[in-house]
Amino acid sequence: MNSEFRPNLKNHYIPIPEGALSIEVEYKAKSSYPVVPSPSVEGTIGSKIIAPKYSQEQNETWNKMYEKQRVLVQDHLCEEYINGIHHLKFPLDKIPKLADSSEALKKCTEWQVIRAEGLVSPVNFFALLANKVFPCTDFIRHADEIDYTPAPDTFHDQIGHLPMITHNRFAEFFHLFGIAGSAAKNEEELMWFNRIYWFTVEFGLINETAHKGNNRDPKLTRIYGAGIASSCGEILYSLSDKVKKHPFNIDKIIETDFDIHHMQDQLFEISSFEELETEFRNWARKKDFI
Repeated sequence: MNSEFRPNLKNHYIPIPEGALSIEVEYKAKSSYPVVPSPSVEGTIGSKIIAPKYSQEQNETWNKMYEKQRVLVQDHLCEEYINGIHHLKFPLDKIPKLADSSEALKKCTEWQVIRAEGLVSPVNFFALLANKVFPCTDFIRHADEIDYTPAPDTFHDQIGHLPMITHNRFAEFFHLFGIAGSAAKNEEELMWFNRIYWFTVEFGLINETAHKGNNRDPKLTRIYGAGIASSCGEILYSLSDKVKKHPFNIDKIIETDFDIHHMQDQLFEISSFEELETEFRNWARKKDFI
């Protein structure tokens, strides 16, 4: 990404030019690429993204995952996520077009989708979030990775992430995360943001009694993290007694390691999305990131 695209760290919106945006790819997933690739270059935004052509097997993989996930959502995902699914109206029988998902997202929170071909470098990722743009891939995992994949595909990106970005409070936190992350000055600070992202955006839980100690009610725990929401195997595991739940604490999170290749054995619960936004804003100010 050219330096002119990098955020002014004190600004809350930094325009992105029309057209292609150079994204550094570092991707090593077992992916299933479309039969005919999208003619849209990487970096195409919103309604301008032209969908690729998928095989019947790829659409069936989407269908199997979405059918299974929809059953689990009602009892295990938070209300804000479920509302997001309703807003986005994903098709059940085929992989949704990024352009359609982007337009539905834009109506909710003014965020848009940008086409990416794999993982995005931290510098570029923060810049995109600061511009209220979320990168989505358009390939899908192999059928033998339906329950869990350690790397993102379009099911993870769309089913996992987009529903929460339709929620204003979460979307504001995510926007702020991009602005603050752009101010990271060294590897240690980048790791802080990496861990915050992992234990909130990817593997976050919500429970209104999270901070009530012995009076915490585990039956109230719900999922909002995309890594859990897009993994049918992780949904049930994350809510089981096998996983230690900690009350949300950013200072503790930035000191907590994780392993992307296994089910998570410890997670953090927010009490509300107001807490998530407020506590992150306070932490970012304290660290002089915003």
